[in-house]
Amino acid sequence: MRLNGRKGKKIVHANKQRKTGEIIAVLVSVWLGIAAMTASHLWTVYDLSRANSILLKLGSWIPGWWGIGPYAGKETVGLLAWLAAWAILHVIIRNREFNLKAWTQVFAVGFFVILIVNWPPVYHAVLGWLPAFP
Repeated sequence: MRLNGRKGKKIVHANKQRKTGEIIAVLVSVWLGIAAMTASHLWTVYDLSRANSILLKLGSWIPGWWGIGPYAGKETVGLLAWLAAWAILHVIIRNREFNLKAWTQVFAVGFFVILIVNWPPVYHAVLGWLPAFP
């Protein structure tokens, strides 16, 4: 932005681009929010009674939370992790430049890994809950 000397009006350049640090902060914070939601889901699989009671209380601020049960708490965990990570990362890396192509690929791979981890046959195998065949 620069000031015009004659009238003192602000002239905004139309070709000004955001720093890639802002974009990376968004990508990483979204991934961390999804990872937190996945972790809360795996916690409910591992310790159902304790996790559900905590997640039900945590998600009670969402309208209609009783209809979706502990999922409201899982959504809240993901939301809080995403917002906190985005606020922190935005302040820390907003003015830096990164290789956007590489970070986008890292995000895509990380998203794919979380998708696979959320698949019940995978986390059942990790937790040692393989089905007993006759």
